[in-house]
Amino acid sequence: MSQQIVLLAIKSLVDDNKQPTLALVKGRLSSRQPMPLVIEAINAYKRDPSIIEGLTPAEPTVTPTNTLSLEKRVAELESQVAILLKRVTQLEASH
Repeated sequence: MSQQIVLLAIKSLVDDNKQPTLALVKGRLSSRQPMPLVIEAINAYKRDPSIIEGLTPAEPTVTPTNTLSLEKRVAELESQVAILLKRVTQLEASH
């Protein structure tokens, strides 16, 4: 799985018409990967460039429970903002 993450970074560089180097690949990685793994993936690509064909990035999944907790949190924040706006309005009116 980790090597696939590195191969996806290499594919991204190749898609941008850039030659994958250690620095460029590490710069494209979304998470830290061990240096030997990155080097091995680059070497594997150099041995067989077709290794990156057909790779697609995994879509992040949103779980319904995560969405519900976000919606609940937004509702709480909106309620707090409404209360604070009411207090600000009262303070401005008293001065």
